[in-house]
Amino acid sequence: MGIVKRTLVKADKIRFKSEFDQIRRNGTKLVGSRMLAVYAPAPDGKLRCGVVCGKKYSLLAVKRNRARRLCWESFRLLKDRLEVCHLLLIPRRRMEEAKRPEVTRELAGLLAKAGLLPAVVADSPPEC
Repeated sequence: MGIVKRTLVKADKIRFKSEFDQIRRNGTKLVGSRMLAVYAPAPDGKLRCGVVCGKKYSLLAVKRNRARRLCWESFRLLKDRLEVCHLLLIPRRRMEEAKRPEVTRELAGLLAKAGLLPAVVADSPPEC
């Protein structure tokens, strides 16, 4: 059995304000203790994700960047099993003390609740 290489490329990321606004307007919210996830149908037929972490999260850029990295890493680990949609992740303050496996587990649980991820994956998300 070969090793599956999971990487993020530029095409996996939502980059334009208009796309973020469209997801917020037409999307469905999933509320967790460490993050808020908003998903919407993908008009382009591609699975894409965006992360928003503003100064409301923390005034320290170091903390905001860590929260973004945790979100991106969790998405990267789960993306090959996700249904096609546009996903927006917004960290909450409780993510500050969280480790990466906890964040991935929460994201997997939220997405499974929405029917975007098989329940089997949500029960034991990838750890590598």
